[in-house]
Amino acid sequence: MSKVLNKGDICLVDFEPTKKGEIGKLRPAIILSDNQDTTIFATAVVIPLSSLVIKDNQPYRYPISKRQKLEKESDACIYEIRSLSKNRVGDKIATITKRELEGIRQALYDLL
Repeated sequence: MSKVLNKGDICLVDFEPTKKGEIGKLRPAIILSDNQDTTIFATAVVIPLSSLVIKDNQPYRYPISKRQKLEKESDACIYEIRSLSKNRVGDKIATITKRELEGIRQALYDLL
């Protein structure tokens, strides 16, 4: 049975191995793939989070407050968006709000 992921979930994701300059290690990431897509494809589109918070850095980063099992204030690293195997995606630790999801969509739009 295929792993089902939900848009807006924050899950632990293994970003290793990396190439120079890419964000790495096991870290939280926001699932951006549509719910239906995650049941069809073996990959998911994610935006990694960083606990190194940089103020006023939009559209490159979007602030995410700590909640549920996300224990630190974080930034969604919009410029690090990527598609990766669902085998890299671990446990869900939190969920973002619809307002935050819309803010991330707008930041991504502004970046592109």
